Parts: sequence; structure tokens; C-alpha cells
Amino acid sequence: MMDLRSLRYFVAVAEERHFGRAAARLHMTQPPLSRAVRQLEADLGALLLRRSPTGVTLTAAGAALYDEARALLEQAERVRARVAAAAGALTIGTLADSAEQAGARLAAAFRRRHPQVRVPDHRVPLRRPEARAYMKALPA
Repeated sequence: MMDLRSLRYFVAVAEERHFGRAAARLHMTQPPLSRAVRQLEADLGALLLRRSPTGVTLTAAGAALYDEARALLEQAERVRARVAAAAGALTIGTLADSAEQAGARLAAAFRRRHPQVRVPDHRVPLRRPEARAYMKALPA
């Protein structure tokens, strides 16, 4: 079954052009990543990647899925952010270790003053697609 997780895995492989690098980016090992992509191919009934010892390339079906998957993942992140905002949640993002400590202090102070607002601690490495979606959502 095609789901956001399998699409996220496929996008990572497509962008890295290599299962090992994509697995490292996703903080997982390569065998379950390969199995997930093969299962996605089986579910869709299409070969998405041409595999070689040096990496992978997208097939025509893979290129079509890549474009759609990126759009779906970005839309899913926008939905998550809008629902969180409607539920009274505050998301704080930081880009450096020292800023991360300041962000934690800021979140704690905010929680004390506004206990009705949920402030989750959600950290995303900058290399992950979700981080790019967060960065795009920031006001200019």
C-alpha cells in the first residue's frame, strides 16, 4: 500500500541516487529501505528505479512518481502545520546547537505562560525533506 512513509523513502532514494546514502539520510539501514521501495514498485505495478552497482536512476514511471511524491509530502506537511495551528500548537525551529538551547528555554517559558498551548519538541535534521518544507513555510 502506498503511504507517506513509502513515498518519503522513495524520494530519499531518488534524490540521493543511492540506497546506502538514502538509508543514512533516513537514519535507517539499507535492507528495509530496499524492501520498502520494492514493495512500492509492486504496489504500483511499475519499475521506479534502475539499479546498478554504482547507484540508481529513475525510470519514466519513477520520474513521474518523484514529482507527485514531492508535492504530496509537501502538502502533507502543510496540512500537519495547519492542523497544529488550529489546535493551538506552537512549533519552534532552530538551526544551530546554541540556538537549540535557546529554543528549549523559550519553549519552557512559553509553556509556563500559556499552558493551554501545546508546544511539541520536534527536531528534524536539515538534510531531511521535512526541514525544507519548514524552511519554505517561514515568512520572508
